[in-house]
Amino acid sequence: MKRIINALMLAMLATGCSDPNTTQTNQTTEQAKAETVQVLSLKQQLAPITQRYFALRPEIATYYGVAEDEAGKDVLSKLTDYSPSGENHRRKALKAILAELNGIDASQLSASEQVSLGSIKSEIASALLPAETVAYGTMLGEYGVWFLPYVVNHLSGLHVEFPGYMEDKFAVTTPEQAKAYLNRLTMYPAAMGTVIDKLDQDVQMGVIPPDFIIDKTIAVLQQQLVHHANEHPLVSSFKAKLTAAQVPESEALVNSAAELVETKYYPATRQLISALQAVRLKATHVAGLGHQPQGAKLYKAMIKHLANSEMTPDEIHQLGLDEVARITAEMDVLLKQVGYRKGTVGERMQRLLKNPKYIYPNTAEGKQQLMTDIHGYLAKVNTKLPLWFGLLPNQDVAVEAVPNSRAAATSGAFYDAPSQDGSRRGTFWISLYDMAALPSYSLQTLTYHETNPGHHLQTLIGLSDTLPLLSTIFYSNAAGEGWALYAERLAAEMGMYQDNPINDLGRLQSELHRAVRLVVDTGMHAKDWSREQAIDYAVATEGIHLSEATGEIERYVVWPGQALGYKLGELKIIELRTKAKKALGDKFDIKIFHDRLLENGALPLDLLEQKMDLWLESAKAANVAAETKV
Repeated sequence: MKRIINALMLAMLATGCSDPNTTQTNQTTEQAKAETVQVLSLKQQLAPITQRYFALRPEIATYYGVAEDEAGKDVLSKLTDYSPSGENHRRKALKAILAELNGIDASQLSASEQVSLGSIKSEIASALLPAETVAYGTMLGEYGVWFLPYVVNHLSGLHVEFPGYMEDKFAVTTPEQAKAYLNRLTMYPAAMGTVIDKLDQDVQMGVIPPDFIIDKTIAVLQQQLVHHANEHPLVSSFKAKLTAAQVPESEALVNSAAELVETKYYPATRQLISALQAVRLKATHVAGLGHQPQGAKLYKAMIKHLANSEMTPDEIHQLGLDEVARITAEMDVLLKQVGYRKGTVGERMQRLLKNPKYIYPNTAEGKQQLMTDIHGYLAKVNTKLPLWFGLLPNQDVAVEAVPNSRAAATSGAFYDAPSQDGSRRGTFWISLYDMAALPSYSLQTLTYHETNPGHHLQTLIGLSDTLPLLSTIFYSNAAGEGWALYAERLAAEMGMYQDNPINDLGRLQSELHRAVRLVVDTGMHAKDWSREQAIDYAVATEGIHLSEATGEIERYVVWPGQALGYKLGELKIIELRTKAKKALGDKFDIKIFHDRLLENGALPLDLLEQKMDLWLESAKAANVAAETKV
């Protein structure tokens, strides 16, 4: 990846820091070329590549709300082939895409396009690292980007993503779209067959998820079978869309959907349950990736892939311990201010957690109050955004509770980007399955992480009609989650917790949670920690609810390395800001810094740093020139 970075650096230097006379000459030359040769934009050049990508992962077109003319013919009616041969094809095809991207002449692109191309290439190269390390697992498995070591788990895979995007994201406004929806239901058993084939192949290689992951996955699948077919969310959500759009012959279409759920979806779900029950007999209780074939090498590749880091697991583990010590010292001061003086920070946060004053009732009224509070926190922060950002989101964020049918399988909260076709807003989803795990003092920070100034603001600023869609799909997990964690800290700077030490404790606990992730993720995958050891450490250190700690730890088991991106990304952004303030002194403008950081989307951390360094050099030169002129 160093070659990609160096090429991008040279291109950006050529466009952003060149001599004015040379620039004028180059512009004249380029103008002459343009008169004879029409240069395609990067988006135009990547259009056929984008369609080839969607052919590999058709569901991602639905996730991002991409129109069929851009995604490719009949993509909305197709499902991913998870079979061993399908997986091999995806790996080879992605390598071919990277080779084609490397052949694009970056000198013909704008500075913004060069950054976008460099980011796409870097993220694809990163995604290929785990696949080049092991033959098992699945590429492009989560949101179309991440590598997953287990093709089937409680959080990821066809059985999780299918109902998710079909119910929430599949637009049904025309008879053609309704037909595509039914086609996907028809194809579900065949797609599930490819999943089971891949599961069986990986088991033959000795790759078996831990027993507790299999148990939880089976429970998720059984939850899908509790409805009568005509009451299943796959049918009821379809009916609501048809009604809203007034699609002709809606009743017949709904009846067809119910029949397909009964005759296709349910049997396929039972088939996967049976397959997992057979695999369960061979499973162990070992949590870490290190016990899988080539697991230690795979974990290092996952760190590069999802955390954009060259750090070793031992270095990350120690960094986590250091951050835990720093943050708990800050929390100790606040806890004493509010009257919690005895015991460790974790023990005192446990007492705070059990205070009924901070727990929303597990009732319809309690859940409604929680949603009302989210909207209040969002309105409060929105009034201050113009003081901290020059670029602002041009679209409000939607706030939705995860449907009951999927709430138990959802980890906390998450953000979905808006659809490309404009039919769906960016959405903050929150699971209300366990209200005890959502104390009121944690909600304000969670809101800012997922909405503004976190994921929603970052996503909307990074979107561009002129840049290729792959810029959005191949995003950096570390930059994206690092920004959202930085946004939590930024909210405190913006005065959101002023005179509210309890909610500020929630903010610090949230940051502590991300430091704990560095410890437990490396602990399980590189230091032979058990699931129970990791859960106990999280509960004792953070003072969080046992159910929250359990869900989090089991998430890290199946998404190794992903949770490292939050802290490592945040620390990089803080480092870049500190560097800029030191270099620019009283000329430093936080709004300009934030705009430059976000304007190209969630770039891989190394490219982000080099882009910001170039901006900083340009800003320093401009300041010197202005002072000289005066």
